[in-house]
Parts: sequence; C-alpha cells; structure tokens
Amino acid sequence: MNRICLLLLAAFMLMGTQPVSAQSSAHAYVHKVRQSNDIVPLRSIIKRIQRERGGRYLDAELKRKSGGRAEYHIDWEKNGRKFIFIVDARTGRIIRSIGG
Repeated sequence: MNRICLLLLAAFMLMGTQPVSAQSSAHAYVHKVRQSNDIVPLRSIIKRIQRERGGRYLDAELKRKSGGRAEYHIDWEKNGRKFIFIVDARTGRIIRSIGG
C-alpha cells in the first residue's frame, strides 16, 4: 500500500508542468477512488498476472478515463520484453495488453 502511495506521489511530482487545478483534480480523484474501496487492490491484480502470465511487475499508474472509469496501466516484463496491461480497476479484468 505504501509503495502505491509513493508511486502516485512520484507521478504527481513529475506533473509539475500541469496547472495546479489539474494536479489537484487528479489527486482528489485517486484519493476518492482508493478510499471508496470500489476498486480491486493493485497488489491482487499483480499477483494474478504473475500467476497466470509469469514475468515481473515494473510499475503501475491509476488513470481516470471518460465516464469516470478507473484503469490501472501496469508495466510488466517477461523474457526481456516489456508489456503494458490495461486493467479495469473496478473489476480487475485485463482490458488489453500492449507490447511484447
């Protein structure tokens, strides 16, 4: 849980070129979604991907999509190839994978 908070904090720090209102909005959204317990914990999704597909976790980001939908974008590596798994944060279902 602390790792996720640190990753999100680092992501927000890198967004220094965005207006303060955009940063505040993004931060408020992530906080609201995480506090609502309306999403599958990232740790659970990582464990499932590891079990089903092998490879290793690199990084993740929680993104807000149109209509208020939340997605995890999970960076993954297997056999020297990098992937991004797009996962529905509310169901934990992999929507698609990119790369490889």
